[in-house]
Amino acid sequence: MSATTRRATPGDLVGRDFARVRPAGRLSTRRIAWLVGVAFACALALAALRIDILRVRYALGEAILEEKALVQQQRQQTAALEALRNPSRLVEVAQRLGFAPPERVIDLRRNAARRQ
Repeated sequence: MSATTRRATPGDLVGRDFARVRPAGRLSTRRIAWLVGVAFACALALAALRIDILRVRYALGEAILEEKALVQQQRQQTAALEALRNPSRLVEVAQRLGFAPPERVIDLRRNAARRQ
C-alpha cells in the first residue's frame, strides 16, 4: 500500500474550532530581555550613525575651506603669471638686461613641418 496524502477540502474543515485561546498572561522575562536588548542595539546603531554624520559634516566643512583657499591661491598665481607674461613688461626687462632686437627670427613650427 502506498501512503498518499489527501488534500483538505472545505468539507473537512466544517466543525473545527480555529479560535486559539491564549492565556491572558504577561510577557515572559526572556522575551522582555530580548526586546530590551534589541532596542538597546538599535539605539547604539542610531547613536553611531549620528556620530558618523557629525564627523562627515566636519570633514566636509574643512574640505570646503581648503577648496576656497586653493581657489584663491590659484587666482593669485594666475594673476602673477599674467603679469610676468605682459609684453610691455618683457620689453622693459629685456632693455634693462641689455638684450638687442633680434636680427632674424626662426619659425620653429615651419622647420618642424619641413622635417616630417
